[in-house]
Amino acid sequence: MTQLLAPAIRIRVTILLRWEDGRLLFVRHLKEGRRYWLLPGGGQRPGEPLEAAARRELEEELRVTAGAFRFLGLRESIAPEGGRHIQFPLFAAVDPDFSRLAVGDDPRVEGFDCLGPDELPGRPIFPHFPDDLARLMRGEPITPFRTLPWVP
Repeated sequence: MTQLLAPAIRIRVTILLRWEDGRLLFVRHLKEGRRYWLLPGGGQRPGEPLEAAARRELEEELRVTAGAFRFLGLRESIAPEGGRHIQFPLFAAVDPDFSRLAVGDDPRVEGFDCLGPDELPGRPIFPHFPDDLARLMRGEPITPFRTLPWVP
């Protein structure tokens, strides 16, 4: 009997670093000649607690540390053909220390940008959740869970 295996679900912790003026810190990636922006974060390792993954990724990408992390919500994207399924637990960094802010060890990270709402339209940002980003920039809560449209 053939057993069907479901595609693995990738979990990418996502960290919100919000300035007092509402702008958010994004990491700028360059991969295969394509430039795009993401909130800081990355893949959770097997057996690694989510908060530990958030702490590690923030340090690896930007050399930033945080006193704690506050859970904001979960977003997920599922490819229509079923090939990829990514979940994005979204955390706010509490009391981040920016004293060592710099590009870290991740070779895909080209740099970082602090962006406001006027700078987001037309910019390739992943995951694609502009309504949530606008609410977060204003300091408003987001719905706890949402499935996002798939954007290749």
